[in-house]
Amino acid sequence: MILTTKSIDDMAQKYLIDGNVLGLRRVDKHDLRKIANATGATIVTTLATTEGEEEFSPVNLGECEEVYEDSVGDNNFVFFKGMKKCNCSSIIVRGANELMCDEIERSLHDSICVVKRTLESGFVVPGGGSCEVALSIKLEDFARTLANKE
Repeated sequence: MILTTKSIDDMAQKYLIDGNVLGLRRVDKHDLRKIANATGATIVTTLATTEGEEEFSPVNLGECEEVYEDSVGDNNFVFFKGMKKCNCSSIIVRGANELMCDEIERSLHDSICVVKRTLESGFVVPGGGSCEVALSIKLEDFARTLANKE
């Protein structure tokens, strides 16, 4: 598989098809860097050597078990599975409008941060009014031990 931020020439596409190679064009640089990191690949800006010849070293190649294209809703996405260097996942957020997607994204970010902090510290601080409920239960149990209102 070849990923590029530019377009792919028709002649190059022919050679890729003949060689059973999948070529993705106009990939965002940010996404390209993340894919390269996850697969262990090196981004190559030119094939030219100092002698003026073209050469490609296999050390620049990355590895993953499976690459496939699938549609989610109305859009097609390319999925990478079994990355060489790290296990990472993508969450695809869909919603009725941009405001809904932004709200879902904020909620997901908060949830992921909670999991991250829990894994880092090894402690969980209860929230959502659980401290107040525990205090109320303890006070009610203590109140039952008293004989009168005083």
